[in-house]
Amino acid sequence: MNINLLSIFITLAETLHFRKTSDHHHITVSTLTRMIQRLEKELKVVLFERNNRYVVLTKQGQVFYNFAKKSVGQYEHLLQDIHPESSDQLRGNITIHSTVTAAYYILPPIIKEFRKQYPWVMTYLETGHVKQGYERLLNHEVDFSIGIMSQKKIKQCLCKKILETPLIFIAPKQVELKTPLDLPMILPKEGELSLIIQRYLKSHGLNVGVHSYVDGHEAILAMVSAGLGSAILPKIVVENSHLSETVVSVKSLSELPNLDVGLFTKKNMTLSPVKQVFWDFVYSNSF
Repeated sequence: MNINLLSIFITLAETLHFRKTSDHHHITVSTLTRMIQRLEKELKVVLFERNNRYVVLTKQGQVFYNFAKKSVGQYEHLLQDIHPESSDQLRGNITIHSTVTAAYYILPPIIKEFRKQYPWVMTYLETGHVKQGYERLLNHEVDFSIGIMSQKKIKQCLCKKILETPLIFIAPKQVELKTPLDLPMILPKEGELSLIIQRYLKSHGLNVGVHSYVDGHEAILAMVSAGLGSAILPKIVVENSHLSETVVSVKSLSELPNLDVGLFTKKNMTLSPVKQVFWDFVYSNSF
């Protein structure tokens, strides 16, 4: 039984999903299945009840999960303790979820500098919707997530503010507007930005026509670029897109709020020295 096997088991116990676990650890589902079967044979217990529709951790599996979690954490602490003179001896993996924009323009300087100090820590990046990242964090599928800060999220997780960006009203470049509301709006389908925009419109008594509700900041920007409507988006998304020349920033009827972007992690993150080191690194630096 090795540390890598324990790490794979932990991922499966937390996600209860063979495909997600195999993708995360870059192995095939059949390989993962054989590994779990060998582990169950070695322990002489059933760790997972499973069929084509669900995977459930058994009582014995929960006991072994607690053991595995503790063992992996102790192993990471051991590596630190026996190599206190050299930070590059710290080994392990961290997985970060972010939007495409964050992956392009926020994360690179953070990861680049972190890797200089800890070259043996492997960083995996997954991109997707902000809301999806937060859910995956709470479901133990990723270690860190970059998203819009809110009081609700801060209460459930640890959060470090890494960026503040203004919101801007944008419209297609080829369309002349007297006010930003001359066109119907393309609004976020869900998530924190959707709530912020709804509060803004309501507090200023603005009644807007809606063209559509869309998932993803980049998708909204593409629809504005195509001339389908106006939108409110983070300035960093617009400025760093190849579509930036096809839209214009329109003066809003009243001042738009700024958007705080943060790095989130679970409150039990300190069980892993590798994750603790990354958190401390981000927390003590400004990027």
